[in-house]
Amino acid sequence: MLTVSAEALADRRGAWLGDDLAVISLLVSPIDQAERCLPELATNARLNGHTWDEIACALATSPDEARLRFNPKSPIADARWPYDP
Repeated sequence: MLTVSAEALADRRGAWLGDDLAVISLLVSPIDQAERCLPELATNARLNGHTWDEIACALATSPDEARLRFNPKSPIADARWPYDP
């Protein structure tokens, strides 16, 4: 996964980092992209043998929270990625 700094994003978009609203909009884009990728990445991690404990550690959350959010069988699973049961 590629890491892009706020400065690089600001340069690309011609935004000024001294403008709070500009910084908010710069930060939202990669956050949104990451949120859309996480369900598939968590599923792939499970398919590759990683435990919910390991996934939770990578996400800085608890195994229960990770499982609730990303396990396709969870009643509150993140539906942004089409799970294939």
